[in-house]
Amino acid sequence: MRNLSGIVIPTVTPFDANGEIRFDMLKYNYDVWNQTKVNGFMCLGSNGEFRMLSDDEAFEVIRAASSYADTEKCFIAGVGRESLYQTLKFIDRVQSADFPIDYLSVLTPNYFKGLMTDEALIDYYTKIADFSRIPILLYCAPAFSNDVTISAEAVRVLADHPNIHGIKDTSKNMMNAYMDAAGGRDDFEVMSGSMSTVFTCMDRGGKGGVVSASNYFPEQCAEVVRLYREEGREKAWEYYTVLQGVIKKTGARGSVAGVKCCMNLMGLKGGLPRKPVLPISAEIEAEMKQALLEAGFLS
Repeated sequence: MRNLSGIVIPTVTPFDANGEIRFDMLKYNYDVWNQTKVNGFMCLGSNGEFRMLSDDEAFEVIRAASSYADTEKCFIAGVGRESLYQTLKFIDRVQSADFPIDYLSVLTPNYFKGLMTDEALIDYYTKIADFSRIPILLYCAPAFSNDVTISAEAVRVLADHPNIHGIKDTSKNMMNAYMDAAGGRDDFEVMSGSMSTVFTCMDRGGKGGVVSASNYFPEQCAEVVRLYREEGREKAWEYYTVLQGVIKKTGARGSVAGVKCCMNLMGLKGGLPRKPVLPISAEIEAEMKQALLEAGFLS
């Protein structure tokens, strides 16, 4: 089991114009990413459009991606389903296949938002962790889960479970609370879920993040963490400030559609989002390309 640290790419699932999964494009991306200094990959998070996939498709994406990933890098597979029953069934299928997976990421269930109390979420994640032979990561992403957030108190309780090893936090304002609840432990890691909170995470003793921008700027995102560790916060902040400015003008526009468009512009193979999500408009794509040219990211 590899450590949770540095930059982890929450990898996209490339689709063609007919909505078919393009495994050849997925392999191309991993071949490129494997040569970079990112520490690992998270397959089938929000950027992986896991909600757009059937269980059979999700299983095949995990099979393929785990075989494409460099064995020296951490590999995380997203397996959360809306019910405990479905999640356990899918975990059983994945772990029975014996894929080279370091961690399983489980997004908060969220359809019955008002019923997702601390008691319900603690019960849900505890039963998953009891069942799974693969270590579990909590995944908090309110923007993609009906605003359901795991409370800091629930995280404190769940961090004591020996098979729950961390949380990916993609909320806007929970990082400090999670660090207060479970930061600094040797057996539980709080990971940032976006470049905008990576510094908050590292300032509080965290080790990095699972960030969308690393799909299209893998080396640059990894460089932020390297600079912080080796040359200090000031150097890292200077570099980050410039990089974040480019991210906001490019891949951060349009959620997963923007991520995929920026990947395509950068020579990777993001493909298209699966409908009903529409691709980035030609006008915005042209603006993104111009921003990349002006920043020196394209020649």
